[in-house]
Amino acid sequence: MNDPLRVLEVFEPRDGGVAEHVRLLAEGLVGRGHDVTVAGRPDAMTRPALEDKGISYMPLPLTGGVPDPLPDLRCARSLSSLLRSTSFDVVHAHGQKAGILARRAARRRRIPSVYTPHAFVYRTQALRPRWSGRLRFRVGLLGERSLARHTAAIVAVADDERKVALRDRIAPADRIIVIHPGVRIDREHPPNESLRDFRGDGPLLGFVAGLRDQKGLPTLLDALELLAGQSNGVRFAIVGNGPLWDEVAARVNAAPLAGQTLLLPFEGDAEAYLRCLDVFVLPSLWEGLPMAVLEAMAAGLPVVASAVNGTPEAVEDGVTGYLVPPGDAPALADRLLAISTDETGRREMGEAAKRLVAGRFGVDRMVDELISVYRSSAAGTAPGDR
Repeated sequence: MNDPLRVLEVFEPRDGGVAEHVRLLAEGLVGRGHDVTVAGRPDAMTRPALEDKGISYMPLPLTGGVPDPLPDLRCARSLSSLLRSTSFDVVHAHGQKAGILARRAARRRRIPSVYTPHAFVYRTQALRPRWSGRLRFRVGLLGERSLARHTAAIVAVADDERKVALRDRIAPADRIIVIHPGVRIDREHPPNESLRDFRGDGPLLGFVAGLRDQKGLPTLLDALELLAGQSNGVRFAIVGNGPLWDEVAARVNAAPLAGQTLLLPFEGDAEAYLRCLDVFVLPSLWEGLPMAVLEAMAAGLPVVASAVNGTPEAVEDGVTGYLVPPGDAPALADRLLAISTDETGRREMGEAAKRLVAGRFGVDRMVDELISVYRSSAAGTAPGDR
């Protein structure tokens, strides 16, 4: 029998798919007898759930900005102190900021590190409204290559992410492995009351994700305005938190969306919102492999999403939902109209989605595969090319 592992999981986002991924992973590791510490933002929405399970949580002054000198320095010092005071077999960093700080700290203490990018940030620079996109791309790529030389394993969440890493020569093939995320929708949460009360006689379509540039909200709102004049009885809900709240609220509360579109902050578990929906929509500009899509599919919802990065590895066009080009509001509106008028198709796609997630995206499978990577990393061997 293998000895229990001592693992440090480090992540940055306050909420969203990365935070949920870390929660499920940490709970799965503890359930198998391993010793886990999670380090993340003090206000992370998953922190109470982790602490309720008895999992040690270390608050870090992490911010999304790269670089953010003073918070980054405080965070680096906190990580170094933790790694000096506690003996870990492996450090697993999730996302770019945690990936930079945690891997550097682990290297200084000669502890093997594992890195999950959850979408390489440098690849997204051309999609952001910045004049410095090309420079940021180059600097980010060089940084990833430099850190990868001292990383035991890079865990891609999608086949697409691994292909990108190999194409951009971030690390040798035997140190880049694909482990798809796992999701679990098995808790009996009551439906969100505000969303339940908003339902009309027709289908309710919904978006549940962060209100950030990445998620394609202008495209979504443009599509909904096109849909508003064509559909009968269809309503739409946007659930999330983030910097685009005011911009989204202004459009939702104006014609032609006022009255048939509801904007709500995200509070608590996604299942409370998903239970109210008939269709899930995610028109992202980039993704790794979105947890939001997997959660919706696990809840039996068909998905209409943009065909970016790892999303087509879950959403099969015409089978578990529809795929549209990113940034194409007319195409999105057409698919939303088609699925909103096809009750039988919605039901069949939702059932197919639920079966696919149960077969390919389970939490137990994800945890077991990551334990294997942790053990190989702690032993100083590459996880293999698969």
